[in-house]
Amino acid sequence: MRDIRLHGFTLIELMIVVVIIGILATIAYPSYRNFTTQARRSDAQIALTRVAAQQEKFFSDCTTYAGTLVGTRDCATGILGLAAATPVLSPDLHYEMTLVAPTASTGTCPITSCFHLQANPDGAGVTRRQAGNGRLRINHLGQKSWDKDNTNTPNPTTHGSYSKKWSDK
Repeated sequence: MRDIRLHGFTLIELMIVVVIIGILATIAYPSYRNFTTQARRSDAQIALTRVAAQQEKFFSDCTTYAGTLVGTRDCATGILGLAAATPVLSPDLHYEMTLVAPTASTGTCPITSCFHLQANPDGAGVTRRQAGNGRLRINHLGQKSWDKDNTNTPNPTTHGSYSKKWSDK
């Protein structure tokens, strides 16, 4: 009688490998999602910092901050000139940049002497990857804040600090 040996994997060995891969994927995937969300959030942070720098340059050239982000740059009308048309988007299109207008009821300074910039997650509805991730803000003093829970407190017509900072996870 001949001894025939077959080489290969048994079904049980293959199923064990599949189960191990499944367990590893279950552990790794949430960490991966958190990492990508934070990386996309840095898109807004970079965009806000750039727009704030443009506001400071506008202030040094025009002795006032711009009241409008969109249009042809003009000191007389207060147009910063970031884009030809709305919306002004972050580099990777995850956030929309807006200038939050001051109101008399908030007791804050007028746009001519201060500014509050806001990054709305998925404001333009382009990627939908950051929807509900909270608004980020920066002001003329360089103070950075994040409405992590997207409660809109303070709301777009008011000013103030959010409880979370950009560095909070």
